[in-house]
Amino acid sequence: MRRIYGYIRIRVFGQNADEQIISMREMQVPEKDIFIDGQQEYGSECEYQKLLRKLKANDLLYIKGLDALGSDFREIGQQWRILTKEKRTDIVVLDMPQLDTRRGKMQFDTLVADIVLSMLEYIPDVEWLERKQRQKEGIARARMRGVQFGRPELPVPENFSQVYQIWRNKEINGEKAAGLCHMSKANFYKKARERRQREMAEKPGG
Repeated sequence: MRRIYGYIRIRVFGQNADEQIISMREMQVPEKDIFIDGQQEYGSECEYQKLLRKLKANDLLYIKGLDALGSDFREIGQQWRILTKEKRTDIVVLDMPQLDTRRGKMQFDTLVADIVLSMLEYIPDVEWLERKQRQKEGIARARMRGVQFGRPELPVPENFSQVYQIWRNKEINGEKAAGLCHMSKANFYKKARERRQREMAEKPGG
């Protein structure tokens, strides 16, 4: 036999659940089957998790708005899919009458509900891509203005040129050269490579 549940999520500090409780009563939700989470209670053992354990296929769940299921589009989409696809529970969103999965599974309103679910899961990815693109464009504009990103490079030691020449003449190895310059071996090779590239570019015909 189908059971009817209601879920209320208080997201704003000081918000009162009375109005939502009245709405649940008007939908004939039994008092004992109204689950309420406040800001402090939301967690691994929140009322929502208890509700999920109780829900069975074809049960009916009332929520006031989609924000009861999550704090962002991705979370809402994930919970909607768990409820409708995994639990196979019917959902009625009181603030959005078109989101009522009790209506015929082949009817337009069910199609609308699935489209909304797809949009909820799609929007976060679009927002992430847009943020990455804006960030990329912002970095490009900043570089055009001469803004440097990343760690500033350490200055080359005063004895680098002398040690570099000794190393180039193969009188010492890279490890010894790096030690004399008080540099890491990798950094010494990097600076030596840059110095070599400059020398090649400055040669006539280079």
